[in-house]
Amino acid sequence: MKVEFTFDKEQIQQYGYTVDAVKQTILRGFVAKGLRCTSADEPMTFTDSGHKEDFSNVWAILMALLRTDWFPKFAASCTWYDDDGTQEDVLSQAGKVSGYCGAPQ
Repeated sequence: MKVEFTFDKEQIQQYGYTVDAVKQTILRGFVAKGLRCTSADEPMTFTDSGHKEDFSNVWAILMALLRTDWFPKFAASCTWYDDDGTQEDVLSQAGKVSGYCGAPQ
């Protein structure tokens, strides 16, 4: 299982942030759950660590990101891939998730 992110640099800069700040914010969430960052470049990629809770941790992070006001604006793409070849456009779920979290630190 993996998740890939690309970012809208112009949109991020328009709001006064840097791509690095956005990436670091996302990285902290995945690392805190023991998930691996396999590429910090684009696409920024995270993979599971082989633990039984990895699936739920990945989706908890993705849903939390979708609830922020900044992530749907700043991400150009966010795609989840399962080991069986299934993929999902995570950003397409942005309008279906409610809640709010602040801007990146």
